[in-house]
Amino acid sequence: MQIERNHRQKENSRNHKWRTPRGFMLCAVLLLLTACSNGTDDGSSKAPASPVESATKTQAPSAATRPSGDAVAGKVVYERHCHFCHGNSGLGDGPVGMAISPHPADFVHDRKRMKKTDEELFESISEGVKKEVGGEAMNMPEWKGILSEAERWDVLAYIRQLAEEGRAKEVAK
Repeated sequence: MQIERNHRQKENSRNHKWRTPRGFMLCAVLLLLTACSNGTDDGSSKAPASPVESATKTQAPSAATRPSGDAVAGKVVYERHCHFCHGNSGLGDGPVGMAISPHPADFVHDRKRMKKTDEELFESISEGVKKEVGGEAMNMPEWKGILSEAERWDVLAYIRQLAEEGRAKEVAK
């Protein structure tokens, strides 16, 4: 009887650890990692870049030579990879985004960020965002090793569309 009670207490304490903030964050990180993986690892992944290669930035083509993104195709990419943090409407309120601080970018209300050129935003998508905000690290992964160049332009076109639609909804209120 005592052994059975001890066993139940151990089981309850194991299950309880997932209900703590640390357990929640672990689940959120696992969800993010799952979202970031394509599930199509064919073994052809490149080896990690050397520090010299990592130091070179992705150069976005000039507006005259860059491909225009397709917002319809970008929505597919966004729903597969981005909405977990940035939310379905681009408000930075996705299920993982709500669990991290500072929250991810809000494409609708952060007008300063959305005033950046397409080339600047493309670089942020490609290279990721890594900075300190109020003493806390803010990180968005580099998407250049995960998404093709065309997919990154497509998702940028969709992000621009989300921002416009969100602002239009607010004006209509």
